[in-house]
Amino acid sequence: MSFESFATHTAYFCCPAWGIKEWRSFDQISLPISDLGFRQGVTAVERLRTYGGTVFCVEQHLLRLRETLRLLRIEKGPSTGQVEKLIEECLKLNAQLVQQADVGMTIWVTAGSAEFDPTWAIHLNAIDHDAVAHRQLHGQPIVITNVVQPPMESWPRQAKVRNRLHYYLADLEAKQLAPDATGMLLDLDGSVTESSVANVAIVRDGRLVVPPENNVLKGVTLGLLRQWANEQGILCFEAPLMPKDLHAADEVLLAGTDTGVWFANKVGQGGGDRQRGAVCRMLQEMLRRLVKRPITGN
Repeated sequence: MSFESFATHTAYFCCPAWGIKEWRSFDQISLPISDLGFRQGVTAVERLRTYGGTVFCVEQHLLRLRETLRLLRIEKGPSTGQVEKLIEECLKLNAQLVQQADVGMTIWVTAGSAEFDPTWAIHLNAIDHDAVAHRQLHGQPIVITNVVQPPMESWPRQAKVRNRLHYYLADLEAKQLAPDATGMLLDLDGSVTESSVANVAIVRDGRLVVPPENNVLKGVTLGLLRQWANEQGILCFEAPLMPKDLHAADEVLLAGTDTGVWFANKVGQGGGDRQRGAVCRMLQEMLRRLVKRPITGN
């Protein structure tokens, strides 16, 4: 399955400014220049994926989307029930793609404009399964950048939005050190928060430590990791993660929708190479059991 095969898949598009409310080819979706999603980046977004053709943790993702819409004060967008039905229809209309390999799915909702209600869409996106498998087995470099998250007075970090300039700049900085690295953002106190693709956690002295929940995006996969750790008797608690904590950690875990659970194989330029640790292996196995599909090699 090629990335190009997604270019003309069937997607749902609603654009009141243009009088559109229909299923159409993905390459026929665009935004009016007057739309606030284009003019100011006011766009709520939710990224999902399938395992075995079934959308993973759909209820949790839609709850987060609803909360993002509330926080951004985007009204008159699609209801949760409407989105649920369209998700199922999207999978059916694109059954040939979905049956070939697991896919990603994106839902986005803009604020529309002064004259028109929100513009929104539901569409599929390709997952780079080779990259996913490599990260799960061999890890990914992370770079603690100098890019600081916007303060929560600007917008709540619980809102998942398309305004991602800070993530973009962090990844640019990270890729100067390693092409496949992801850049970790800092908080105002100098602690590490998250990256464009992952929540972060560390294993230290047999305990799982995560950033304070209100300081980062509420990750669906990270929530599962915390639950599984508790089930396995691993104490999990919240605390600011300073750069030195990541360098000294027994394991640095990463969690995100596309890749699931993986780990940092290197922290910064001076960090030594790291191998997949016991906690990462255990959490990957629990994800494998949940989705009833292989996650990584041995």
